[in-house]
Amino acid sequence: ARRWEASAVNGIARDDGDAGDEPAAMGDGTAAALIAGTTVGAGVLALPAATASAGFYSSTGVLCGAWVFMAVSGLLVAEASVAVVCQTGRPDLGFLATVRALLGEDVGRAAGAAYAFLHYALLVAYAAQGGALLAGGVGAAPAIGAVAFGASVGGGVAFGPSDAVDAANNVLVGVVVASFAALVFFGLPAFDVERLLAPAGEASAAFAAVPISILALVYHNVIPVVATRLAGDRRRIARAVILGSLAPLVMFVVWNALVLGSVDASGGDPVALLVAGAAGGPAAERLGGAVAVFSFSAVVTSFVGFYFGLRAYVRDVLVAAESPAADDERVLAAAVLVPPTILAAVDPTLFLPALDAAGTYGITFLFGVVPAACCWRLRRDAGAEEANEAYVPGGDAVLAAMVALSGGVIVEGALDAAGMV
Repeated sequence: ARRWEASAVNGIARDDGDAGDEPAAMGDGTAAALIAGTTVGAGVLALPAATASAGFYSSTGVLCGAWVFMAVSGLLVAEASVAVVCQTGRPDLGFLATVRALLGEDVGRAAGAAYAFLHYALLVAYAAQGGALLAGGVGAAPAIGAVAFGASVGGGVAFGPSDAVDAANNVLVGVVVASFAALVFFGLPAFDVERLLAPAGEASAAFAAVPISILALVYHNVIPVVATRLAGDRRRIARAVILGSLAPLVMFVVWNALVLGSVDASGGDPVALLVAGAAGGPAAERLGGAVAVFSFSAVVTSFVGFYFGLRAYVRDVLVAAESPAADDERVLAAAVLVPPTILAAVDPTLFLPALDAAGTYGITFLFGVVPAACCWRLRRDAGAEEANEAYVPGGDAVLAAMVALSGGVIVEGALDAAGMV
C-alpha cells in the first residue's frame, strides 16, 4: 500500500472522478464477483469424468488443494502486477507485460507461447464439446457439430456487433446460473448417497485429476485488473481472491457430488450420461435437459472469453512484426478460430484430452512457475522493505513449493504422455 500511495497511479484509489483516464475504483464485492464469474466456465464439465475413478472424498480433497494452489498463485500475480504498475505508472498492463518487465523478453516470449498454447488448447476443447452438444441435439455427426459451432459461435463473436455479443454473453451467464439451479433441483430425486460415497477403486487416480482441477479454478487473467482497481491494497485483494474463488469451489464440489451421485460413472463420461437421461427416474429427462443447457451455456461463455484473449495476443504478435494484417479482423478471426475448429472436427473426442493438456502444461507453467519467478525477482530487486509487503507469507519456501508442485505435474504429464508411467 505504501508503494501505491507514493506512485504515479495513486489516483486510482479515489472514487471521486478526479483520476483522469485512470481505471475507476472497484468495490470489494464487485472484485470478488468478477473473479467468481471468470472462474465458472466449461472446465467444470470435465470434473466428474476426471475424478470419477478417484471417488468423491479424494476428488474433493484434490479440488480443495487445487483451490489453495490457485489462490496462492493469484496473490503472487497480484503482487507482481502491483509492483510493475507502481514502477511504470501504467495501470493498463496485463500479465504478459508484467512478466516481460520483471523477467525479460526471453522469458516473456516463453510465457507468451504458453499463453497461446493454453488458449488454443481450450478453444479446441470448447469447439469439440460445443460441437458434440449441437450434434447431439439434431442427430448429426460430432465432426459436423464442431464445424457448425466454430462457424456460428466463433463467427458471431468475431464479426457480430460488440454490443450484441456482450448482451448475448450476459444472457448466457444468467442461463448458466439458472440452469445450474435447475439441475440441482431436478437432480435431487436421482441422487444416491451410497453411490456417491462408495469407495473408489483407484485412490491414486486423484493425482490424475489435478490438471483438470486447477484448470477449472483459473481466473488469473483478471487479477491485474482487480489488483489495479483495488488500488494495490493487499488485504482487499486477498479478500477478493479468497472469497471470489471460494464460491466457485463450493459450486464445483456440489456439481461433482450431484453428477457422481446420480449416475454410474463406470459407463463413460458422467455428464454425457446425464444428458442422455441415464440417471433414471421420472425427472431424468428434465435433469438431462438442464445439464445440456448448463453445459452448452458454459462452453459458449468460456469460448467467448478465450477467443478475445487469444485474439488480443495474436494482434500483439502481428503489431510487433509490423504486419498490416494486425488490423484485418478476417485474419485475426482465422488465426484464432480455424486451427481449433479443424482439430475438433478431426477428433471430436478431444474435449477431455485438450483440457488435461491445458492444465498439465499451460496452467502450471503460466500461473505456477512464472508468478513465483516474478515475485522471486521482484523481492530480490526491491530489497527487504518491499519483501515485507509480500502478498503471500512464507518467503522463498512458498515460491519454491509452487515451482516444485508445478514441475511435478508437468513432469508426470510428460512421462504419462510418453507411456513411461
